[in-house]
Amino acid sequence: GRVLTPYILFYLLQVHQEIYQADPKSIEKGIDFIVREMQLAMREDSSALVDYPNYSAAYALRVLNIARKDTHLQNLLVDYLLAQQFNANRGFDSTHLVFGGWGYGEPNLQSGNYGHVDISHTRRVTEALCEAGLFLQRDIRSEIKDDVILFIKGVQRDTNDHRSYEGCISRAELPYDGGFVASVVTLSTIKSQPLMIEGAGYHYPSYATATCDGFLTMHAMDMQDSVDYKDAAAWLIKHQDMHTIDGLSKDDPEQWAEIMHYYHFAVRAEAMSIIAPDGQWKETLASMLIEEQEPEGFYINPIGGVNKEDDPLMATIFCIQAANQLKD
Repeated sequence: GRVLTPYILFYLLQVHQEIYQADPKSIEKGIDFIVREMQLAMREDSSALVDYPNYSAAYALRVLNIARKDTHLQNLLVDYLLAQQFNANRGFDSTHLVFGGWGYGEPNLQSGNYGHVDISHTRRVTEALCEAGLFLQRDIRSEIKDDVILFIKGVQRDTNDHRSYEGCISRAELPYDGGFVASVVTLSTIKSQPLMIEGAGYHYPSYATATCDGFLTMHAMDMQDSVDYKDAAAWLIKHQDMHTIDGLSKDDPEQWAEIMHYYHFAVRAEAMSIIAPDGQWKETLASMLIEEQEPEGFYINPIGGVNKEDDPLMATIFCIQAANQLKD
């Protein structure tokens, strides 16, 4: 539907032609579906986007950016996504940790309500908007950058940021390592196990998937010269284990390290290919992709239902995301 098609097509379009010769007619059919469905969703007299609305709008926009199709629809999607950012227009000021980020995109949220918000959604929308700015000759990055940076400081746990989250007594007393968690607003989205630190309150350790998404958000924001960007890159260089998700406990009863197995492949490869560190991450990932592929060609994570990885479509496209970064 509206969510899977743009997400899958975007990453299939990254596959090099010498690896797989795509059928132009199939691509055109996929793009036509996206245009038709998104035009319907953007009309005032139609039902709003309700299933992963910000994800689907962001990846629809990214596909249209590549295809250079339907500038009018691109502008509609840009305006929709800009309106979804949590800022003064949504009833928040810069003292709130939600400020500058994006969430799930629940329809009909009242001013001052935020629902689900995390670094994963923020990353996808940021990338889509920055790419669209290039094609539409509009400096969207400058429009959103200051607010996005403020959101990043929250989820990177900058100790100079004194905004406190639930269970935190003092941000200044919490350890800082340059890594990320998913959210400091919707705490249920954090996958690491909290630690109680005397005088500081609850601390959520950084972990690899969130740090990759945070790093990629900063990369889209052209923050390469910032300390925050360099700190996140250093965290990922230090923690390169492909067999697990660094920062997540193997004793966690919810087993997030296993549930997000292929998502980790995808975001880790995207981040590491930019950083290009020394180490064996690329060789290790290539071996795991070969070893774990089913005979029919797809991937599946039977225990990954919470993250949709029990669906071969999602598990496989995550692996294609990863494989796209191994082309050299």
